[in-house]
Amino acid sequence: MPVRLDGELTELLSEGTKPRHQNKQTLMRLTLRRHLPEVIEREACRVLAGRITSLAPWPSGALTKAYKRAGKSSDRLEAKAVAAQGRPSWEV
Repeated sequence: MPVRLDGELTELLSEGTKPRHQNKQTLMRLTLRRHLPEVIEREACRVLAGRITSLAPWPSGALTKAYKRAGKSSDRLEAKAVAAQGRPSWEV
């Protein structure tokens, strides 16, 4: 798989090949085999610092109570709205 490297990495590879008498591909393979699992592990363990939102979570059971209250009040509101409409008139 062809990979584009920036100038700094290419320079590091060139420096690394001189004392070891290896080509750049061999040095790259060796480095990836030795260190890639550690890098993957380290990057996977990163945890977001802080909250995503500034709102605190609801206390336990509060959401259930809120849904029960909202369900009852919306049923009453709907019943009163239907009663307030009166009988339909077909005359214009």
